[in-house]
Amino acid sequence: MKKEKNGFGFRLKNLRKNAGMTQNELADRLAKSGSAVRMWELGSNEPDINTLVELSSIFDCSLDYLMCRDAILGKEGAVRTNIPVFRLSQYGDGENEPLFYKSILPEYLETGFAYIMLQDDNGSLSPAAPQGALFLIRLQDSCLEGQYVLFRYRGQVLLRKISFCDGGMVFYGAFPQTAPVYVDANEADIDIIGIAVEYTCVL
Repeated sequence: MKKEKNGFGFRLKNLRKNAGMTQNELADRLAKSGSAVRMWELGSNEPDINTLVELSSIFDCSLDYLMCRDAILGKEGAVRTNIPVFRLSQYGDGENEPLFYKSILPEYLETGFAYIMLQDDNGSLSPAAPQGALFLIRLQDSCLEGQYVLFRYRGQVLLRKISFCDGGMVFYGAFPQTAPVYVDANEADIDIIGIAVEYTCVL
């Protein structure tokens, strides 16, 4: 494993910090010493395979990500991690089984991404994004002018292009029959889930 930026120690430190854990807390979970964790993060030492398996379970990441297979062999050598794909209308309700799983490169896991699939024209971005289009969503609670935003509003989950105006936001669909959604700036009944960064069509 590489002892450099984006190597094992670098990734372990980021995973630990993102999980809100101290080095000593992680050491306690592993029944190791705090100095052992510090040495791993500094790149002065590396854990054994059993500890790596424990770390992948604690941080919900792949062994290939921890072992920097993508950094050593390139993206072609990276074993991807599977994440669930949900229908747009089901996204985030926590009650439905995913439609299927799609692989994603380990590097995406650092920021947080999700997949959704369109089931009707109500949330489509353009005529080039038909039913069944699969969108990769970067999970975040803010957006910029002109981005395609996944948001929850009055019980619906929608994927629309955002435009800011005086006193609020307008979310536009791409089809004539898709009415724009206006949201007052003071309205609290909106939850931005993330922004679409790419889409593919699944046959």
